Amino acid sequence: MHDRWRDLTGAIAVALLAGGVRFGVRVARGDATFWEQSYGFYFDLAQKLVREHTFCLDTLTCAYWTPLYPAFLALVTGGERNFLAIAAAQSAVGVVTVWCAYRLARLWFNVPAGWLAAVGTALYPYFVVHDTALQETGPYTATVALATLALALVPVSSHPLRQALLAGGLTGVAILVRPSLTPIVPLTLGWLWWSCQSTSPGRRWLVVGGYALALLLVLLPWLARNWLVVGRPALTTRLGHSLWIANNPQTFTHYPVESIDRSTAAAWAAMTPAELAEVERATRRETDLDDWFRARAWAYIRSHPGATVRGACRKLGAAFWWRLNPVKGRMEQLIYGVSYVPVMLLAGVGLWLLGRRKNWPALLLCGAHVLAFSLVTMAFWAHTSHRSYLDVYFIVLAAGALTSFRRPDARPLLSWK
Repeated sequence: MHDRWRDLTGAIAVALLAGGVRFGVRVARGDATFWEQSYGFYFDLAQKLVREHTFCLDTLTCAYWTPLYPAFLALVTGGERNFLAIAAAQSAVGVVTVWCAYRLARLWFNVPAGWLAAVGTALYPYFVVHDTALQETGPYTATVALATLALALVPVSSHPLRQALLAGGLTGVAILVRPSLTPIVPLTLGWLWWSCQSTSPGRRWLVVGGYALALLLVLLPWLARNWLVVGRPALTTRLGHSLWIANNPQTFTHYPVESIDRSTAAAWAAMTPAELAEVERATRRETDLDDWFRARAWAYIRSHPGATVRGACRKLGAAFWWRLNPVKGRMEQLIYGVSYVPVMLLAGVGLWLLGRRKNWPALLLCGAHVLAFSLVTMAFWAHTSHRSYLDVYFIVLAAGALTSFRRPDARPLLSWK
């Protein structure tokens, strides 16, 4: 009873710390520039949803963005410019991420690692600032963490099918926040099949199929809506445009030192009159415009294979580098570097510990996240905010490494052997 009370009070204290520091920092920064960020279109979509009950920002952006973050903003603000409501709601979402970090570290390592991961995630400077920004990074990080925790529990659950259904549904929710998570799905299906090898083949198929079914059921309404509205059952109609942004002669004119938006503007400025006329003709349908950009991107990739490979490596390096991308002020960079670099170094030790203890499911699940993100980054691009959701798992691994220095023989809460 005493231990439960101690755990409960500790959890409440960490939750208050995480939510309070996020909300306090956002309020201290003020709302002077909050609404002027490049992600302001999300709030425009939220207002459209409240006032006109549509996700169409204009005639050519009806399926350009996935729906859950604008819907979240609409629910929180009612379509009004309520800075404090967004700050409070997204601070609460940050607490969910902290809870997931605690549970994962406790599962993969031990209880002290869980508390250390929780406090580390609560105070991680990048999360403290960006969890309450007017962008989907905070909700995306939280939903991916929830899906990852649900997946990690499947092989050790007494009801693996039920757990797989939950994991599939949560993965679908995360994809509807940011569709770039999609490449992890085939990796997850393989991981589920492998990690449940102690059960019969028929049971394994049920687990894998349950995950896929729940994922599909969550995504199906949005896919069906897009089929009716834009004529294609796609998650988004920005895929081709995004591929072109990442693969054209102007991609690295500003990126990664500056925002990819600057490089995109340069690419538009470099278009010939004939190309601009083709774009004008393609704007009659949203999918036609996306197809036009996709064709331009593939044409560049085929004609510049060497530059494409070098660019992919450069994008990947920029995403994981210790410098902020885009580059920020000296003080921001110092705070980020001092927090990010030690976490990454210790995460390597944490991975080694997982391998030493033969905790292959945890190690491979972390690897699947890094691989899926890397594939997306090499094909497209990534700023630091795009990669930051992975920092949850790096913090968990770092916490496991730190506790092992003091208790080298400590075992995880649940055994994978």
